[in-house]
Amino acid sequence: MISQTKSAQYFLNQELTNAGFKVTRNKSGREGIDFIIKTDNGNTHELYLQTINVEKEQNVSILKSALGEPKDNLWVALVLLMGDIERLYLIPSNQLAKPDDYIFIESTQGERLSHFSSWKIKVFEKGMDKLNEYLFIHQTENII
Repeated sequence: MISQTKSAQYFLNQELTNAGFKVTRNKSGREGIDFIIKTDNGNTHELYLQTINVEKEQNVSILKSALGEPKDNLWVALVLLMGDIERLYLIPSNQLAKPDDYIFIESTQGERLSHFSSWKIKVFEKGMDKLNEYLFIHQTENII
């Protein structure tokens, strides 16, 4: 059986390639970037892959120290797994820096434990309309 992460990587690669993007795995070793995509215009975007199985989990936690500073070309690629269904969401990292306390939550720790500070993305039935704004098909124009 393919692991959840491997399955998500394959799905992400397939979706981006089918949309015409050139996808490469990050080989630089920089934590927080799993994939790099290039557009036909030559623009480069960095993706941080997160996977959630909604049958087992209700949120994804992203350590701030792992993702790094939010920036315009850094995206969280969230692959949602629900049985045999897979959905790809592209969430601008800048969105995490503007938590809405509904879907996007900021969890800050004290100065001594700042390395545990994180952002959370909540996935729940009533929040799906908001989360669906970040479906890959709605975000392709923003990464061109």
